[in-house]
Amino acid sequence: MIVVLIALLVVVIGLAAAAAIGRIPVTTMDEATSTTPFEDLPEGPVDADHIDGLRFDQSLRGYRMNQVDGVLDRVRDELLVRDREIERLRGELEQHARHAAAD
Repeated sequence: MIVVLIALLVVVIGLAAAAAIGRIPVTTMDEATSTTPFEDLPEGPVDADHIDGLRFDQSLRGYRMNQVDGVLDRVRDELLVRDREIERLRGELEQHARHAAAD
């Protein structure tokens, strides 16, 4: 009885090792299907409607990281451009206020 259990254990370990090194082909899960295909942000400035309508493809562990990373990078860049524009406009407003006060 012990000999049979040891032989069975050796076979199981051998099969696991063969699968791990690729000797036994193991099928993987198919790609997750999505009901709405991913549509990246359109060219030009991003507005709230673009973000509200944004949907990412889902994968086994959540959303596809490359899609999310791409959108976050784009939104970050848009925010930086807008922040710089706001600072420039505030500076111009302060200059106009100083000139108006000096006159």
